[in-house]
Amino acid sequence: MGLTISTGILADFKDNEPEGFEAYKVIFDNINIILAANNVEPYEEPDVMETEPLQFGGFPYRFLHHLRRFLAHTWENEDNENWVPTPFSPEDEPEGDAILEDHYSYMSSHLLTHSDAEGFYIPVELPEVLFDTDENPVPGAMIGSSYSLLKELKSLTPHLGIGLDENNSITNVDELNTIIKNESDFWIEILVCVTLIDAAKFSINNHTAILFN
Repeated sequence: MGLTISTGILADFKDNEPEGFEAYKVIFDNINIILAANNVEPYEEPDVMETEPLQFGGFPYRFLHHLRRFLAHTWENEDNENWVPTPFSPEDEPEGDAILEDHYSYMSSHLLTHSDAEGFYIPVELPEVLFDTDENPVPGAMIGSSYSLLKELKSLTPHLGIGLDENNSITNVDELNTIIKNESDFWIEILVCVTLIDAAKFSINNHTAILFN
């Protein structure tokens, strides 16, 4: 099993999974209760779309931790203009990385403060990552913003060699695909980063939530 990232879930399930459609409607109702409690305008997930819903899947959950570690180290060195990322040793797993653990504790990042395996990013500007309640549960417990996620990802692209144009479209896809295919330096971080950029862009442009499962 691996992490699946999708966006446009209600539109996808409306015709294909009626039981799932009703279950997710309840979840989005719970999200709106949490938004209201935090003085955020309600969000309406579309159940009809002009384009096909988007879904990515297949990479291991642990890949997400590699990108999170890279983000933590990038932010830790944001005041050092001469900083150049050094590839991590294959023996050094992200779990237990001291800098990553510090940044987890701040609970300010939408990429870091999120479940590995489930949960939502919604296309709404949020004051911070929001949490569900016992009365209004949401899978993954934490609700992030697609806007904040995209902003955080864009802070990594110069250090990962990911080119973006003014529309946040990736400009060097062939080069990145070669890095990923050859499993060159930071290939895991690049794979996860470009996947999440595409998901966040789709979410914002189509007003659909991103779902981890």
